[in-house]
Amino acid sequence: MKLYANFPHQSPEAIYPVVTLGVFDGLHLGHRALLEAAFERAAGKPLAVVTFDPHPRAVLGPPKRHRLLAPLAERLQLFSHWPVAAVAVLRFDRDLASMHYRDFVRELLVRAFGAEHLIIGFNLHVGFQRQGTPERIIALGEEFGFEVTRVPAVEVDGETVSSTRIRHLLDEGKVESAWRLLGRPYDLAGTVIRGAGRGRAHGIPTANLEVAEEKLIPANGVYAIGARVGDRLLRGALNIGVAPTFGSAAARGVEAHLLDFDGDLYGHRLHVHVLRRLRAEQAFSNPSRLVAQIHRDLDAARKLPEWDEWAAQL
Repeated sequence: MKLYANFPHQSPEAIYPVVTLGVFDGLHLGHRALLEAAFERAAGKPLAVVTFDPHPRAVLGPPKRHRLLAPLAERLQLFSHWPVAAVAVLRFDRDLASMHYRDFVRELLVRAFGAEHLIIGFNLHVGFQRQGTPERIIALGEEFGFEVTRVPAVEVDGETVSSTRIRHLLDEGKVESAWRLLGRPYDLAGTVIRGAGRGRAHGIPTANLEVAEEKLIPANGVYAIGARVGDRLLRGALNIGVAPTFGSAAARGVEAHLLDFDGDLYGHRLHVHVLRRLRAEQAFSNPSRLVAQIHRDLDAARKLPEWDEWAAQL
């Protein structure tokens, strides 16, 4: 996969007859339908994907800081699992936002890539004041001689799959529902850093994750997780919150305990998949009661049937 990390300042070096574009935040089932339609239309010809960074709303407001399902590095990793010929990172700024949609489509997509066919989502809007609607882009194709395929919405339970809907589910801790819309469990990754050491003192060591600042973290609570460490797939539990039992004024933390694992993860990058919310965050009257509940949480995580489903997908 060829990466054009600074488009349009870095121009494509080859011809890509088929181009699709969007933020692709989370690469959910709707995005997958877009890519599948693009591959079908490409029929073996090189396909280029254009993704926006930063998120347009971060430029135009309100900002999406701390709200991305898949920051750019994660998005590129997800794209690498598809047979995409190239990914161009459109460095979105106010100059690009002020472009007329005709110039945006004709110059940045058709001419820059040599595109003959654009694959667009049902609700794509580009150009100044989002005036480049799907209908107008289709009309532009008829005017300038390129084809446009508009991919319809994907629905789950009668509702359109969207990044916004998934964000709302995660804000409520509904990670199982988010899994269904993403097509995979929501994941969190970060470098393991040293924490307060309370877990280790009680015989339940945890790996504290330093998650990317712009990554959306689900609602506070305890979750069952799956993780890969080396060639091992492990069960575990994840705590998200502020340690209320200890009267902590610390910032919100993300810490994982991996079952049947005894090793040093400090400084390593750990990737966990969030499978089910076990309970909400809770303040206990004393640490002993908290530890007893943690053991019950770990027992529930060990028995979780969704872990097998997740492992089978890998």
